[in-house]
Amino acid sequence: MLGLNVNLKGMSPPRPPAVGGIARTVISRPPDFAFDFVARDFFQNYPRWCPQVVELEPNGSAPVRVGMTARQVTMERGIRSESTFEIVNLERPRLLALEGISEPFSSSYEFECESQGTTLIFTFELREIELSMRPFVKLIRAALQDGAEQIVENLRALIETGAASAQPAGASQSN
Repeated sequence: MLGLNVNLKGMSPPRPPAVGGIARTVISRPPDFAFDFVARDFFQNYPRWCPQVVELEPNGSAPVRVGMTARQVTMERGIRSESTFEIVNLERPRLLALEGISEPFSSSYEFECESQGTTLIFTFELREIELSMRPFVKLIRAALQDGAEQIVENLRALIETGAASAQPAGASQSN
């Protein structure tokens, strides 16, 4: 038809665009401090800023590095979900990026030096939405945006209050 000889056999349908959220905040701490809290001490601190994480098992020990994987279990609105992810980029003191292995997602934490501290930019993307969920893309996008904003606020509060890293084993607090 119309003189087009296009062989559609074996071609996959176009994928819908990714759905995600992005949020930013300014943290009144230097970039190295913010980066260390988020990236260097990721496995200790991640459940602190993301309370939906109820289990986190890194595959390997510190230091956090590219190629390291982890299994996480989240509980949100009574729904338990398990996924595995990999650290795909780690550039001190500006970037930590994760990719889902068992689920099609990505997230990143970017740090930019500002005169008043550090700008933190958090991005989360679902790379695929199941066909049955596509009618709800607007709701999913809104929920992901709300989640991204909550994460940066949690991080800002933790970092600014000096809640640096989780205490090493055997450390005690004094009053």
